[in-house]
Amino acid sequence: METIKLSKEELKSFLITYQGLTYPSEFQSEEGIINLFRRIGSIQYDPLNVIGKNADLVLQSRIPDYKENTLSKMLYQDRTLIDGWDKMMSIYLTEDFPYFHHIRREKDRDVQNTLNYRKQISSIEYIDHVLDYIKAHGPSYPKDMDLGSIEGGVWGHGKVSSVVCDYLWNIGVLGIVEKKNVIKKYDFIENIIDPSILNQDPVEDMEDFLKWYVLRRIGSIGIYWSKSGPGWYNHFIYKESLRKPIIKSLLEENKLTLVKIDGMKEDFYIRTTDIPILKRPSQEIQKVKFIAPLDNLLWDRKFLYQIFDFDYTWEVYVPEAKRKYGYYVIPVLYGNDLIARFEPSGKRSLNDFSIKNWWWEDHITPTNEMINEIIEAFNLLTKFLGADKIDIENIKEFLLGSKK
Repeated sequence: METIKLSKEELKSFLITYQGLTYPSEFQSEEGIINLFRRIGSIQYDPLNVIGKNADLVLQSRIPDYKENTLSKMLYQDRTLIDGWDKMMSIYLTEDFPYFHHIRREKDRDVQNTLNYRKQISSIEYIDHVLDYIKAHGPSYPKDMDLGSIEGGVWGHGKVSSVVCDYLWNIGVLGIVEKKNVIKKYDFIENIIDPSILNQDPVEDMEDFLKWYVLRRIGSIGIYWSKSGPGWYNHFIYKESLRKPIIKSLLEENKLTLVKIDGMKEDFYIRTTDIPILKRPSQEIQKVKFIAPLDNLLWDRKFLYQIFDFDYTWEVYVPEAKRKYGYYVIPVLYGNDLIARFEPSGKRSLNDFSIKNWWWEDHITPTNEMINEIIEAFNLLTKFLGADKIDIENIKEFLLGSKK
């Protein structure tokens, strides 16, 4: 059985290359987005929009001239991508939908347990009403269905129709055909996914599914360790006792390869099919990329700290008085290193893009070349956001340390 030995620097280089964060970009246009998804599996969805939703920021850092409406087009017009559950609420290739029927079965139990806790379980008695309404009227928003409000529930959706549509989406009966901000329009899943895909059953056997799922999760990051962490989140594989025999089988089948990192005792794994990426030359041109808070590279904060020596917490849910940095703080990648983080200022509706604060990592000594690349990255981000201009003086003052 082969064992690959890497230094931390070699591992960092691989992860940045694997994630498509090198320059020039490996992934171009919509075809590149599809190829990226085929590599990393899924991108985590989050509705929070400070300077773009997480999924858009992930793609903006990898796809040259990426535009926000591209993802919406691929989701709700071309149907090459679909909203679903993977690690968390995610976006993935529509062709992967049949693989997730085991996950949808678990979501059925999860959602019903949640509805019990929220005192909303009686809402699912209206399933037939919702299905009949969509059958009669076509794709519909929950607000179109007058089924009343939730009384005495413990947060969550306020309308019965929203609860029912969300439940039916989680179990794969309905799909999302359109979004207006966070408002979803639903239709029957068979009207969204081509029958040739929908009727597949590629992982009927649970063991085959678990092998596929472990490979997928490792592939979502590139190389990952065996110990429990957010990269293994959600159903079936989070418990090490369930995951270990699957990893063992995949090693024996040569679908996984063991990786040892200098100075680290943990076992790491790479999909054997991804080893050619490991052997690519390191990037020579260092560019700055802004990394989305829920980017695949950041999924496991302990893993991130061990490899990149970068301590990061997404503090949007941390009370303001307890935040170390800020509400919505974005890591800054330069070449293979995470060198800084910043908090954007104001709302996206502002014409001028500026930042609220900037924090260099303690070991970083900024160079003129580094600062020039940061400003170029801000220019690209401003273009993506559709802002009229960027307040360069505001940014330079932070970069040069005249603002604290």
